Amino acid sequence: MITVLPLAALARGVPIADSKSIIQHGLEIAQMNRLSIAREFETDKKARIAELHQEQLNALDATLSMMTGTTPWIGDLEVIPGAEAEVLYDVEHDSPYAARLFGDGKTGIEEMIIATAKKYAGHPGLARAGLNPVEFRIWFQSLVKQESGFSIGARSPVGAFGLTQVMPDTAKDLGIYPAYYDDPMLQLDGGARYFLTQLNKFGSVPLALAAYNAGPGNVSKYGGIPPFKETQDYVVRITGFFNSYAAKISGIDQVGTFDPRDMAIATASNVADAGLHYGMEASLEIEASLKRLRVLIEKIPTTSSAKEALDLNTYARAEAVRIALMADRVKAARVKVDQARYALWIEAYARDATFIKVKAGSE
Repeated sequence: MITVLPLAALARGVPIADSKSIIQHGLEIAQMNRLSIAREFETDKKARIAELHQEQLNALDATLSMMTGTTPWIGDLEVIPGAEAEVLYDVEHDSPYAARLFGDGKTGIEEMIIATAKKYAGHPGLARAGLNPVEFRIWFQSLVKQESGFSIGARSPVGAFGLTQVMPDTAKDLGIYPAYYDDPMLQLDGGARYFLTQLNKFGSVPLALAAYNAGPGNVSKYGGIPPFKETQDYVVRITGFFNSYAAKISGIDQVGTFDPRDMAIATASNVADAGLHYGMEASLEIEASLKRLRVLIEKIPTTSSAKEALDLNTYARAEAVRIALMADRVKAARVKVDQARYALWIEAYARDATFIKVKAGSE
């Protein structure tokens, strides 16, 4: 028999479906899924951005690596035989010839005489002859005036050379041969040492001057100034120069003591000599730079990267600039020489004009 239960009994303990709750729950799940997907997308996006950023950094690093650093053959360019960069472009090297040509503090013959006198200010020959350093400077300057007229390249018929007219054999004894032919400071140094030796030997300026001219043997032989007219006139003339200089030189460092004629000769001589040697020196440097430039040009077909090409271009431009600068300085040196020669010509012309006027007036 079938028992029929009441409806209330049928409903007891059985869940009742709520459609509104089901829908709401479904929406929440969907929203959570969307948020999860969005978070995953954002994470992937950030990861990709980071990856792209790293790729950019890697690319930049690769570019910098390619464009910086040292190209393997750069070292070869620095040590090209006969054209080493360290020697050719030594920033600490100052050409002695350039110092005599350019700038406000150019080294002239008067400055060289002063430097030589100061160098030997403590020599025993000075005390032996009763001289102080200033007097020695004046006597030495007077000797140079007599010997060469302040002309660096002066050469006597018997072979005496330079500002102090040192004979080759004497130059060998003094240790300045053959370099003194190309160095006025060596000419002065050798002459000063020889003069000081005579001062120390004889203890007298006139006797030392006589020994400088006729040789110490003749002074010893005759017990004084030899009876040679040349030597006697030599001592008298230098003594006259000394008296003239002594009236205006009060300190060993004093400059501007040459008379106009001597200054013109000294300047022309100094500039011409320095210009000649500077030109020779610069020509050798230009030749070496051209050798370096040739090596650079020969490497053009062998470049294998932008870095090598950049290095090559930079080096080539630097060499070209150096060559141009050296050429300009050679031109400037030539101008200095021409100016000095012109000044000497003007001074000589002025003296001739004065002489002609005096002669015409006397007639």
